[in-house]
Amino acid sequence: MKIGVTFNGLEKVLKQDTKGKIIHSGRVLFSKGKLNSATMSYGYITSFNFKNDEEIYEKIKNLKIKVNKDFRVDCSREGNHNFSSQEIRQNIGEIIYNKGNKVNLDSPKTVVYIDIIDNFCIIGLNSKKLKRDYKVRTSNNSLNASVAYSLLKLSKFNKNKSLLDPFCSDGTILIEAGLMKGKKLYGLCQDTKNASINSKIAKVKINLYQENLSWLDTLFKKDSLDLIISNPIFPSKTKSFNFVEKIIKELFHHSSYILKKNGLILLISPKTDLLKKYAEIYKFKVKEELEIIIGGLDYKVLSFKKYI
Repeated sequence: MKIGVTFNGLEKVLKQDTKGKIIHSGRVLFSKGKLNSATMSYGYITSFNFKNDEEIYEKIKNLKIKVNKDFRVDCSREGNHNFSSQEIRQNIGEIIYNKGNKVNLDSPKTVVYIDIIDNFCIIGLNSKKLKRDYKVRTSNNSLNASVAYSLLKLSKFNKNKSLLDPFCSDGTILIEAGLMKGKKLYGLCQDTKNASINSKIAKVKINLYQENLSWLDTLFKKDSLDLIISNPIFPSKTKSFNFVEKIIKELFHHSSYILKKNGLILLISPKTDLLKKYAEIYKFKVKEELEIIIGGLDYKVLSFKKYI
C-alpha cells in the first residue's frame, strides 16, 4: 500500500483517481491508480494518533522497519507541536541506528518518512516528490500542476469540451487539459511566452492570445464555450482593489455572452468577494464552494452556473 499526498481539500479527487481511502486531510491510502492530483507519494507502514512525541518514538521502537543497506529519516510536520521536525529526525534516526542499521544522509537506499499532521502520524518509506517535467517556466501567479489537474476533474472536463483560461499565466491549466486529450483549449495573457514554451515541452497544442478581456466577445461567438477555468487576479499590494474590480466585472460580463447556457465557470482564489458580487450581477449562481490550503494559505474554489 502507498500514501498519496495532495493539498488539503482535494482529497476526493485523489481518492477518485486511485479508488483509495482518505485517512487524513490531504492523505489517501491506495494500492494503484493515477497520481496526477498528488504532490508526493510514499510506501505505507502504519498510522496512528498520538498525544506527544514520546508516543511516536515508542511506536518506532516496536516496529520492524526493513532497511535496505542504509537509511535516512525525513520528516514533514503540519500543525503546532512542542517538538521540531529536526528533533523527530534525530531521535528516530538514533532509534533505527541502534537496531544495527547504517546511516547515510546523502544518498541512502532507504528513506524512513515521518508524516505528521496535527496529532496524527503516518510512517512510510521512500518518499517521492511528484513534479511535471514540462513546467520549466513559471510566473508570479503560477498554479501548481496537481491543483490545475484537480480543477479540471472538479469541473468534469473531458476531451470534447472547449476550455478558456482568461488568466492563463504559464499555461498550466490548459496544458493539463491537453494531457487529458483536450483539443479546444484557449488562453489569454499579456505575456504568452511562458505558456508557449511549457506547452511545447508538454507536446500540447493550446491557442494563446496576447489580448485583454475586452477581446473575448470578438474571439468567441455567443454561447460557444463549455468551460472557463482560471486563477484570476485579486486585490493585493501590487494590484489595487479598483483595478481588480474592473477586471472581474469584465470577466463576468463577457462570460455571460460567450459561455453556453449549461456552461460552467470554475475559479480559484484566496479572495472571493468580488467574484461573488459580479457573478450575481451577471446572473451566475454559486453551484459549489470548496476550501483548499496551498502553501499555508486558504483558497476557495468556486463554480458558477448561469441561472437564466
